[in-house]
Amino acid sequence: NEYKSYLSSMSDGLFVTADTWREAVEEAIGEALSYHYDDVYVGELPPLDGLLHVPRTANPFTIKPVRYNKNGKLVSYKEVYDELASIKDRGVKSMVSRPLACKTDRSMGDPAGRMFPPGGSRGDTEEETEEEGRGSSRSSFESDDSANLDALGVSLPYLTTAPGLPYGVDEFQLNTEEEEEEFSFSEDDIAELEDINKILERLDEIAAKQHDNDDIARTEHLELLLIDSDEEDGLDEARYQWAIPLDAESKVPDFYNKIGKLAYEFKFELDPFQKQAILKLHDHENVMVAAHTSAGKTVVAEYAIALAKHHMTKVIYTSPIKALSNQKFRDFKSKFGDVGLLTGDIQRDKDAQCLIMTTEILRSMLYNGSDTTRDLEWVIFDEVHYIDNAERGVVWEEVLIMLPDHVSVILLSATVNNVADFAEWVGNTKKKKVYVIKTLKRPVPLEHYIYTGSSDKTSDQLFKVISADSKNFDTNVLEKAKEAMKKRKKKPQKETGPQQQFLSDGAERNLIISFVRMLERIDKLPVVMFILSKARINKLAFSLTALDLTTAKEKGKIQMFINGCVGRLHPPDRDLPQIKKLSLLLCQGIAIHHSGILPLFKEVTELLFEEGLIKLLFATETFAIGINMPTRTVVFDGIEKYDGTCTRTLQSSEYIQMAGRAGRRGLDDTGTVIILAKTKVPDYNDLRATMQGKATDLNSHFKPTYNMILSVLKGNEIQVEEVLKRSFAEYDAQIKSRSQRKEKKKLEAELSKVKKVSCFKCTDNIDALYDSCLRFQQLHKAYRKQVIGAPRVKKQLTPGRLIAISTAHFPNHLAVITRVTDRQYHVIVLHDGDEENAEIGNGEPWMKSYETILMVLRFTSTEDCFLPQSREQRKFTPISVSLEAITRVYQQRVELNEKEISKSLQQLKYAPDNFDSSLIDILTNRMYDVHSKLSLTNYYATSIEQMDIIDGLDKEKNRILGNSCSYCQKFSEHLRQTCQRLSVRDELKNIEFKLSYQSLMYMPEFEKRIHVLQRLNYLDHSNLLKLKGKAACAMSTSELVITELVFDNFFRKRPVEETAAVLSCMVFTQRCPAPNLTPELEEDKKQFLNIAYNIVEAEIEAGLRTNDADWREEFNFGLVEVVYYWAKGKAFSEIMEYTKVDEGTIVRCITRLDEVLRCIKDVARIVGDVDFEAKMNTASTCIRRDIVFAASLYVQ
Repeated sequence: NEYKSYLSSMSDGLFVTADTWREAVEEAIGEALSYHYDDVYVGELPPLDGLLHVPRTANPFTIKPVRYNKNGKLVSYKEVYDELASIKDRGVKSMVSRPLACKTDRSMGDPAGRMFPPGGSRGDTEEETEEEGRGSSRSSFESDDSANLDALGVSLPYLTTAPGLPYGVDEFQLNTEEEEEEFSFSEDDIAELEDINKILERLDEIAAKQHDNDDIARTEHLELLLIDSDEEDGLDEARYQWAIPLDAESKVPDFYNKIGKLAYEFKFELDPFQKQAILKLHDHENVMVAAHTSAGKTVVAEYAIALAKHHMTKVIYTSPIKALSNQKFRDFKSKFGDVGLLTGDIQRDKDAQCLIMTTEILRSMLYNGSDTTRDLEWVIFDEVHYIDNAERGVVWEEVLIMLPDHVSVILLSATVNNVADFAEWVGNTKKKKVYVIKTLKRPVPLEHYIYTGSSDKTSDQLFKVISADSKNFDTNVLEKAKEAMKKRKKKPQKETGPQQQFLSDGAERNLIISFVRMLERIDKLPVVMFILSKARINKLAFSLTALDLTTAKEKGKIQMFINGCVGRLHPPDRDLPQIKKLSLLLCQGIAIHHSGILPLFKEVTELLFEEGLIKLLFATETFAIGINMPTRTVVFDGIEKYDGTCTRTLQSSEYIQMAGRAGRRGLDDTGTVIILAKTKVPDYNDLRATMQGKATDLNSHFKPTYNMILSVLKGNEIQVEEVLKRSFAEYDAQIKSRSQRKEKKKLEAELSKVKKVSCFKCTDNIDALYDSCLRFQQLHKAYRKQVIGAPRVKKQLTPGRLIAISTAHFPNHLAVITRVTDRQYHVIVLHDGDEENAEIGNGEPWMKSYETILMVLRFTSTEDCFLPQSREQRKFTPISVSLEAITRVYQQRVELNEKEISKSLQQLKYAPDNFDSSLIDILTNRMYDVHSKLSLTNYYATSIEQMDIIDGLDKEKNRILGNSCSYCQKFSEHLRQTCQRLSVRDELKNIEFKLSYQSLMYMPEFEKRIHVLQRLNYLDHSNLLKLKGKAACAMSTSELVITELVFDNFFRKRPVEETAAVLSCMVFTQRCPAPNLTPELEEDKKQFLNIAYNIVEAEIEAGLRTNDADWREEFNFGLVEVVYYWAKGKAFSEIMEYTKVDEGTIVRCITRLDEVLRCIKDVARIVGDVDFEAKMNTASTCIRRDIVFAASLYVQ
């Protein structure tokens, strides 16, 4: 205010000196700077004198050569904006200008902070924004700048007009004469410009000459020069505008000349697809690499990390599982040094240049406005095909949508069918090109076998069904395998029953031992055996005491390594039964890898396997996801899998993911994949579909979650509806919208040409008649489906039943059913013959609505069905109609002799000249007799919904009959003209609806969730966040339940042990027997469920749930007792006495529980409860100890 009053006291046009300006600023803001929040990082203020001297800015433009991708020859030059070079020249490291977040949480962001604007969110045209905004709950692009300035007492002129100047920048008009005088060039300047022009012309001549010699066709898009023409022809240009395919097999000549000095020197020659990707990284482009296992996708990620380090920017590497994150941390740390790790339980070097994290962590960082994002150049999504995961795939979609515009993405995926569609979706979302590189073959080919042996004598029964040099399935070899299995079954066995599907424990153990010995003889070890059951793995592996695969020297190395790892544990934890049993098994060269194993020993297994000390590894499917553990041989225990609901054959993608671990690049010529046929050889069709089936398509599993809705509304940088629209689930709609916008413009032009009817009777009424007829038609369609289609009414549709039908030729005509077949009703229709000459549409689109209007008018013109005026005019026609054509069902019946009717109808069809109509005459006479006694079957409409339909039909019918325009002499002509105009209007409205947010697939669910959030006071009526909504943003799981518990003071009354124990129900998912809870824990459980039921009631009211059945199954209290005693300080060996759950599962539950407690601590900070925050910190400390939180071997 002092500054403002000082300026107002100055006269217009007064010249302000530097000293005067400095004194005014210091006087005005000196006192204000002393008031600031302690937790906000302000930094050291620069001297004010420095603000008066603006340094010369570096030129951000550079001349760049354009080369043809196939031979590297020069095509032309172009001037490009080098953003990174400009940033480095200015000495500025940050890519995004925005005030820093809190100094205490710079890397992870603040749950109460504001996120960066998502990339591509402001790239839409004004037309798209207007179309999509219809029906939007709230516009997130509303600017509050003016309101904020008014609140601060600052008026808009000061934003454009400098103090002391009579006019501002926006009002300044250039004077041509003065400009010429002020910017006149000297003769030396002109000579210098002429020399530059001569140089540029000479460069163009050289480029054109070289271009002519190469015989390369010019194109308007320079990026298309880098694409092989055959590959480009394979994509539909109308569908793919952002996905640009590159030939993975095409060599890149002069690669090193194009790049210059590599950011990272590899010790091997790069493959063509890797060179293609690196070229695009230097252009700061988005890249998607879909390659086979062991093809070398990680090379692209490593080069991006090195290039970002060279640019002094940051890069984030995301993975779907923590085990892969830990492994990559070790690998990248040894290569690049400045690498950090962020997972649920580990946060190390959060400010490092390269950050490795799970995708959920990255999502939280984006929603919380992490300042790491401002320096971020690339995000690498490893195993991006995990987007197809039903539970967690939504996280990948949210992250790709929310990434800021300055961040480029590198997508690494296994081979999938619709890689181009996925890349097109990413490009369309970010409004940037995505270059797609897809490998066509594995670097190490695979050979597939069937093994039918069961002992040492039959261990040679190994049948190769697919060879490495052929893609054909050898059916002859498969028949030989079946014959061998038949011979084996003829021998006497201990198992009883010819249909036995499983071997006995002893027989299975002998089979595995003989099988592994055979692999050892033919030098096919190490081997990974996939058994898709943890219980069967444990049972089988621990029974192989007679199988020893290691030498004495190898045993010594294994034991020494285990002792070093176990020695780091707390003494009581070193004697756990699982540790002792696994140590003995590892010394035999045998290992187990599944979620039930302690994380420490899973890492021990992985490291020993890398060293080649593990010869036989039993694993579940999770071992094949991302973890880089190639082996010589992969074995399948079978090709069937239980997926939680039923037992099914393995999908081709699942089989390829696991089989892809076979074949070590540089060590093996081929990889070996073997399927064990224990009791029978799998069917040919199942084998073929599993081994050679098509790669699975990537599908969207997006869903509007409470966390996403609240976080987006908090950030206010993008509408929630826009997030729904940009999801992969709406990809097809996004593609169709391109043509729909063109069609919209066409219809608007067509609608403007059609004039409205000019008639004193029709002008004001005919539009209403048109709309009423269409509404009547829609209601009657619902009537036929719900009333006539009801089971009790359909039972009455038997031969002899009188009905009314409406078709194009016979609207509202009386008919009798003669025969009923599958979904067809054969009827005889009474008419006078005029309907056969009725006018039917001539193919014009609007004629369909015209015919509909006429049919409705005829149907509503009378209560009775149409009958000829006299019996002499009657005619009959046998036709077949569907249920949709039946408009009324009457109680009356006509007695029919079905055989005689059938005979007469056949005679009419095949011998019309000799047709005897006496039988039909009798039938029609009976129909005339009962016509006056007809009554409807509306008494069957017993539900409220059915009665509403009938009431709606009556109202619309009254509106139609009361409309006066039907009395116009030119009604038919006017109706045609109106139908032509309004059908275009309706089609335009339909396209506008498809382009609007209301047509989105998940819009109904989103609106229901908004209703729940408003009812529970997370949002106000304007969808602005209340305190509960802000608190829920801090949670990453079960946000509503935990927030309700916090605001209900559930945790304040209970000790930290009970708090941790009860919360475990939200992170534990495995089925197990119910625990024995103390009375206090039982009471806690009861109150927890009562609070959670409030949310269930709100969801039932909103329509998200149909009933409250099975909602308790969402919370698993199986480990409440275990966690309770762990929080009280008992040793891990002691808490194992309370449950039969595997040790690894318990560790995972407690580590996830710690994440929840830390999130609740953030909630306490948001609501301002210091005591509650300290209590949650104490609860977290109670469980963070001993073997559960033992440090990962990868981060040591």
